[in-house]
Amino acid sequence: MQLVALKYFVAVADYGSFNAAAERLGVTPSTLTRSVDTLEGDLGLTLFERGRRGVVLTPGAASVLAETKRMLASLAAVTQAANGAARGTSGELRLGVRSPPLGEPLRSMLGRWRRDHPNVRLIIHELSDHDIYAELTARRIDVALAPSFAPWPRVVMEPLYRERMVAAVPKEHALAARELLRWSDLRDETIYVQEWPQSHAMREFYASMIGIGVPFQAQPAGKQTVFSLVAAGFGVTLAQQSQAEVSFPGVVFKIVDEPNAQVEFSLAWARDAESALIGRFLTSMRAGASDAGSSANAQGR
Repeated sequence: MQLVALKYFVAVADYGSFNAAAERLGVTPSTLTRSVDTLEGDLGLTLFERGRRGVVLTPGAASVLAETKRMLASLAAVTQAANGAARGTSGELRLGVRSPPLGEPLRSMLGRWRRDHPNVRLIIHELSDHDIYAELTARRIDVALAPSFAPWPRVVMEPLYRERMVAAVPKEHALAARELLRWSDLRDETIYVQEWPQSHAMREFYASMIGIGVPFQAQPAGKQTVFSLVAAGFGVTLAQQSQAEVSFPGVVFKIVDEPNAQVEFSLAWARDAESALIGRFLTSMRAGASDAGSSANAQGR
């Protein structure tokens, strides 16, 4: 049974005539007749009653026609999905992040991607630095947004944007009354770090800014858990300014007035990754970062 025979069968049924269907399809009536005759032989069922005024479906052919149309529609959907995946306009993109994508500029960048690619499902995986690298190289995630201070072999890292760092302190802490903080204000504080045993990159990054000898306390947990400990008075932590856009009970976010109080984020993907969808995502994020930078510069003038 050939697919073209099923398409011819549907056309003849829809037009009620071999001649009309043949004209529409650009084939000869005899070609259609032979194809339908062969299909009837394959099915063991007469599909049409032929008359001078055209053809009509036999009683048994009505259900065959309905199933054939459903099958052809499903096949068309499969073809459309495959074409969309090949062009990068549909499918699923798996994005690894170290922290939830809160605030600007990432919120607008992801919103832009969503508007331009409504048929792509975005799946976000919140992971540690170590796990982001492992998942990228194993191709279980497609792209990651990660701090640039943790370069990885076999992974391409492209700087995307910078964010100012802020200090998160308990609401009742003396530092909460300060308008601005300096690194020297934090050197005697216990600084909680979102860190897993396999990687100490975040602690090393903090130490490079604040100085050596600072008491760090590692927490292998999400940033929300770290903020909870800060609210309970266990210590302080550093955060991205975008994270400070979301209020957290018992926590006050203070600007750190230091020139190096910034963290750079990069797009990261496996060197051997070849995908139109990944390429489209990278292009969209670059454009979003460029727009965010232009907007920030305009506001600063």
